[in-house]
Amino acid sequence: MTFQFTTFLFLLVALLAYYISAPKYRPFVLMMASWGYIVIMSRIALVIMLAVSVFTYIIGFLIHRFQNGRQVLSSLITILGVVGCASSLCILKLGDVLRTRDHLPSFLSWTLIPIGFSYYIFQSISFLVDINRGKISEFPSIIDFLLYQSFFAKFISGPIERGENFFSQKKAVYAAKFFNEENLNRSFSYILYGFCMKLILANRFAKYTEILLNNPDFHSSKALIAGSLMYTLQIYTDFAGYSSIAIGIALLFGIKLTQNFKAPYTAKSMSDFWRRWHISLSNWLRDYIYIPLGGNRKGAFRKHLNTIVVFFICGLWHGNGLNFVVWGLMHGFLSVIDNILEKAHAFDAKVMQIVRRILVFISVSIAWLFFGIDSVSRALTYIKNMFIGSGVNMTVSEEMSFLEMSSYQLWIMIIGVLVMIVMDVLSSINKKDFPELLMGIALPARLTVFLALLVLLLVYGVYGPSEQVIGFMYMEF
Repeated sequence: MTFQFTTFLFLLVALLAYYISAPKYRPFVLMMASWGYIVIMSRIALVIMLAVSVFTYIIGFLIHRFQNGRQVLSSLITILGVVGCASSLCILKLGDVLRTRDHLPSFLSWTLIPIGFSYYIFQSISFLVDINRGKISEFPSIIDFLLYQSFFAKFISGPIERGENFFSQKKAVYAAKFFNEENLNRSFSYILYGFCMKLILANRFAKYTEILLNNPDFHSSKALIAGSLMYTLQIYTDFAGYSSIAIGIALLFGIKLTQNFKAPYTAKSMSDFWRRWHISLSNWLRDYIYIPLGGNRKGAFRKHLNTIVVFFICGLWHGNGLNFVVWGLMHGFLSVIDNILEKAHAFDAKVMQIVRRILVFISVSIAWLFFGIDSVSRALTYIKNMFIGSGVNMTVSEEMSFLEMSSYQLWIMIIGVLVMIVMDVLSSINKKDFPELLMGIALPARLTVFLALLVLLLVYGVYGPSEQVIGFMYMEF
């Protein structure tokens, strides 16, 4: 979801309506609140979401009905539904391509991909496949399914929820109580942590990365290296911040969303990175593309080919430009190379395990440049100038002056990143999200941390009418 002052008013009204309603009406109230949230942003987004959801629900009902005794027919209907959903995504993606090339007639403007579409279309596909596989034993009501598709906390940027996880929480929704001290504490932990990531770090990085990434010929190699590092941190703090806020808000309604991040930059391998980054998407690609293609069951060559195919699709899912395809393929080939070196025992020594972690971080950071720069040629220029030099020889102070970056802002970023690293390392060691670690300490200490984070957020956060605050980055996918 987006987060503005009006968003908080909407949230208060939604919570009030939700908790004064009889428990059996709560899914309907939350569904209607979600529809209202979507229609404020885009009426066509609501119409398309409803059309896709009704189609998916009908196909799912038919699969469920013919599942016992007529498995062949059930499988054929599943294929029909999946192809229909996948085709709609391809058509809307093509509409975006034509729009960027100014080749889209005005009467076809509806084909532009609406907000949230990439997320709920993947949910639709997983719902149909899981019904056919028998993973969803009790077929949901139309209200429950429409809420699953439209729940406002996850609608814009995920996570990509599985039906079995979402529908199983119906009893928890009925039993939810707003004045639950532990749940309120946990919710506030996630929300506050997410806002600190977004407003203190992500928005601050964005002020400088936009300039650096779009003008690689006008900055020194040192500045370009710093820009690459800042963008690597920006996309993490932005998306992880969103995901944390979404989890916290969902908890207010008694719903647990999938965690999308687990300290990804502490990953020990490329495959480990994708077990920690955008987890709901990674798991979706594994379960509905990689494994059906054969996974690692048909020899090393097929395993590597399947990996590359999956990351090619991952790149296309994120965007329509060639830069996203390059980004996806880079991750595919890097994952294959990393796996081959692992099988050759290249990383057995402890020092090589450290080297491997460093190489994973550097590789991911370079790949992000193709993600953040909309032109492959400009991204290649950026990388060339970063390593070889652009011919610009400004000092650090001159670069900072050119970027309008004060020493004060620089130190906020440095200290903020160091604190974030400590939090991520603690989370990785304890295998818990940082907000969950906060829940493990005594209440007085926890409240002290809450107060400290709130003060830091109010004092150092980048927000307000004087700032050009960007929306969440993954809203575009």
